Amino acid sequence: MTLTPVLVPTRKPPVTRRRRLLVVATLAAALCAGYLSAIISHRLDHGSSWWHGADAESRTEGQRTEVRFAFNPGRQVTFGASIRNPGPWPVTITDIAVNDGPADQHVFKIARLAVNHADEATAVVFDLAAAAPFRSIRVAAGAELPVFVTITIPDVEMAPGSGLFFDDLAVDYEVLGLPRHQRVPMGFRLLVHSANGYVPR
Repeated sequence: MTLTPVLVPTRKPPVTRRRRLLVVATLAAALCAGYLSAIISHRLDHGSSWWHGADAESRTEGQRTEVRFAFNPGRQVTFGASIRNPGPWPVTITDIAVNDGPADQHVFKIARLAVNHADEATAVVFDLAAAAPFRSIRVAAGAELPVFVTITIPDVEMAPGSGLFFDDLAVDYEVLGLPRHQRVPMGFRLLVHSANGYVPR
């Protein structure tokens, strides 16, 4: 009589609850890390155009464009800059300033902010007459937001031939529901130039 061996399958030990929890926790941590990485790496940039009125002059030398206003303390001047959201996520812009920190310590105080609404199907147009007061606004991925910024020239001492300048804006925005803050380049330098100098009275 020949005996035929019978293979008895071996049972694998059941996956423990602890192991399942470890796998779930690892996946959750990876998703959170990817989420935070996407938010941290999301950066705004300057748009394709800018604007100034007849009270300023502009000139471009090489790669640098300068918009120049004459220094006149207490006077308000308006310029336009475009903020581009390169994506891949939409953002909500919640605030725009020239300087960081408390508003009462800003060199250039913002008197007014206004925007022209633009989307993917609309060319970026600076139309001051059609601009609306700035409020929190959504900017789609790949879109630009034309912004009019009215600043007050500070009453500070200036040497002859000196100037005050900046080339970026302090922008607060939200991406994927979390707040971000960035100095966003304007694509040009704004200069307030004092030809003859000034001493406050």
